[in-house]
Amino acid sequence: MFTLAGRTMIITGGAGNNGLAMINAALENGMNVAFLSGLHSKAQNAIAKLDPKYKDQVIGFAQNPQSRLKENLEAAPEIYNENSTMADVIRMIYERFGGIDVVVNAKGGHIRYNFEQTDQTIWRHSMEVVESAFVNTKLALPYLLKSKAPRVINITTCDGRNGGWYPDPSFAAARAGLEALTYEMAKELGPKGITSNCILIGPIEGDVPEEDVLSDEMRAQLLAKTPVGRLGVPQDVVGAFCFLASEEASFVNGARIDVNGGMIVG
Repeated sequence: MFTLAGRTMIITGGAGNNGLAMINAALENGMNVAFLSGLHSKAQNAIAKLDPKYKDQVIGFAQNPQSRLKENLEAAPEIYNENSTMADVIRMIYERFGGIDVVVNAKGGHIRYNFEQTDQTIWRHSMEVVESAFVNTKLALPYLLKSKAPRVINITTCDGRNGGWYPDPSFAAARAGLEALTYEMAKELGPKGITSNCILIGPIEGDVPEEDVLSDEMRAQLLAKTPVGRLGVPQDVVGAFCFLASEEASFVNGARIDVNGGMIVG
C-alpha cells in the first residue's frame, strides 16, 4: 500500500474522466485535493461529481482568476477580487489544508489541426500546457519545500515521443515540451528534495466523451498501433499516479512512465 493519507494534491486538468479517476483514488486513500480550472464554476462542477462524503477533503478554484475575472467574480465574490492572482489561490490551498505535497499538471484541451491549418494563435494556445505546468510548480515551490515528500507529476500524451497519431504539430510539440520540462525540473528541483516525473498516456476512451469521438476507421487504426490490443480507460492512469504521488516514490526522479499499451513501440 502506498503512503498517501494526509497528503495534499493540487491538480489542473481534473475535470475530465482521467482527472476524476485520479482524484477519486486520491480521496479514497485519504488525500486532500484542490482542483484548479480555468473557471471557478468549472472546478465546482467537477467537485459536484464526487461523493459528498469527501466534501471536507476537496476544494476548487480558478487557476488564474485574472484570465476570466468577470466570470470568477460573479461565481465567487467572497473569494476573488479585482486583484486576485494565482499566487493567492496557491496560498489559500496551503492555508486550507496546512500543506502542499503533490502538484499534478494534467491540463489538456485542444482541437486538432494539421500543419497547414496551424497558425500562431493555435500554436500559442497549444503551448499553454507547458506554461501552466511551469507556473503552477513555481508558485507551489515554497510550499513543496515544506513537505517531507514533495512530488511534481506532469501528465501528458505520448504524441511528443513519436509524433501525433493524428496530424497536429502544435499538440505534439507542446507535449514534447512538457516532457522536456519534466527532465529539467528533475535536475533542478531534485537536489531540493522534490521529485519530478511524467506519465505519457495513449488514447483514453471516455476521458472527455463529448470531444474524443472516434470514427470506426480511426479506432481501428489506433488499435493496430497498440500492442496490448485495446485503448486505454481512465482507470489505467490511476496506478502510475498513486505510485508517483506516494512517499514511497522518493528515488524516482526524471522518469517517464508510459501508460499507452505500448503505443510508443507499436
